[in-house]
Amino acid sequence: MAKDFYKILGLDRTADDRAVKAAYRKLARKYHPDLNPNDKEAENRFKEVQEAYEVLSDPEKRAKYDRFGANWDRVVDDPSQWGGSGVNFDPGDLGSIFSQFFGGGGFSEADVAQPRNRGAQPSDVEKTVELTLEEIDSGTKRTLTYQVNDSCKTCDGTGQVRLRQPKPCRQCGGSGQMRSVFGVQPCTACHGRGRTDLEACPTCSGAGVLPTTKRVEVTIPAGIQEGKKLRVPGKGSMGANGRAGDLYVLVKELPHSNFKRKGDDLETEVTVPYYRALLGGEIKVDSIRPGSLSMRIPECTQSGQTFRLADQGLSLLGGKRGNLLVRVKIGIPKALSSEEKDLLKKIEAGQGVQK
Repeated sequence: MAKDFYKILGLDRTADDRAVKAAYRKLARKYHPDLNPNDKEAENRFKEVQEAYEVLSDPEKRAKYDRFGANWDRVVDDPSQWGGSGVNFDPGDLGSIFSQFFGGGGFSEADVAQPRNRGAQPSDVEKTVELTLEEIDSGTKRTLTYQVNDSCKTCDGTGQVRLRQPKPCRQCGGSGQMRSVFGVQPCTACHGRGRTDLEACPTCSGAGVLPTTKRVEVTIPAGIQEGKKLRVPGKGSMGANGRAGDLYVLVKELPHSNFKRKGDDLETEVTVPYYRALLGGEIKVDSIRPGSLSMRIPECTQSGQTFRLADQGLSLLGGKRGNLLVRVKIGIPKALSSEEKDLLKKIEAGQGVQK
């Protein structure tokens, strides 16, 4: 089945260059092999997205694709060169037709030179960092190590290197001409010269990219929100001519044993002895920072009652701080002494409690 590059990127045919680039970056991050290890389906989707972007981001290729569809790369559209309809089908796809019309003079697909690579495309990389609430409160630094496919420096991402001495063109066998259903035409690979001065890059085997390990130190600002992304320019995958994508660092907040984030504030629960809840007084409250806080509760504090400690929550972007919301839980002892029982009985009698 022929590939629909617009469908692969989720676009309609009227999409402009900006929409094409935005769709590509979104899908490339989603299906990037670094984010989907050992996922063959994601790897294949990533390759499809790259192929679609390579065509639709190039005005010349896109124009041919819109006109000729799946066979766009097998067609040369140059009326000034051919002097006729301007359409020449690449013999690589028409070997059987050549055999029929020209007595076996066609070319097999293996004889046809691969089209030149215009250069590896830069792409973005996304990595996730897990942070504790303490790290979010104070800010921190992380060194990320990840692998990308950077542009090959030997061929500058084109997949081809220039030869010192030209050699016969593999597509036309050095004749400079090829036969098609429209007659003899100049070879599309060597432009009729019969010789070529390019060959596959020996470093990357013609791929144009090489696996590269990168180490990047990222500064995480205090107060960053869960799910936010930090952009580190130029630390993604390197493309041809030194162009590089970006690194996006996704923040994931780890659960905490004592605190729960609620917007800009922190929530915590403190167990208070029943007599302190009845009489009121000071209690100790854990802080997200080293040390503890003192808080006064009124007489007859109820279980579940919440108190607010201003500016004792998380640090926020901009230098401010949220609040600490303290919920009281009244603790009941598992056993009472004789003296405690006598005192409680007196209280019970004074309250006129019916037995």
